Amino acid sequence: MYSIVETGGFQYKVELGKLLKVPTLEAEVGSQVEFKSVLLVANGSEVKVGTPVLDDATVKVEVIRHDRADKIIVFKKKRRKRYERKAGHRQGFTEVLVTEIQSGSDSVVVDPKVIERNRARAVALAKQKEVKPKLTRKEKIAQDLAKSKEA
Repeated sequence: MYSIVETGGFQYKVELGKLLKVPTLEAEVGSQVEFKSVLLVANGSEVKVGTPVLDDATVKVEVIRHDRADKIIVFKKKRRKRYERKAGHRQGFTEVLVTEIQSGSDSVVVDPKVIERNRARAVALAKQKEVKPKLTRKEKIAQDLAKSKEA
């Protein structure tokens, strides 16, 4: 079963248990968000298309993490005018997991193991991005003294 939803001015094809990167949502990590602007729902044999949206359809997602995308470089230049501008930009996004697709009386829910696996993945990514502060000179000296006393 899949659906097409609109959020943040974009349309996305969502499938049950899949991760999706959408423009930043104002929601806490771990909270449930409901997308009500569902444009299409298909469940194998039957396809429902909205005009423009389906009134009885919703897609529930769980917020997995907030992050920023890779940096892009914006470079402008006018030849022979000594005009150059260079700027970087990182767009924020929210990664969500599709947990339920509901259309009228039909409802499909994701397996809880999939949710736990994706939560663990988000924690591992956060730990990987964690930056440890560099030691000061005094802290390095204190560590060397502690090592020499142990030896």
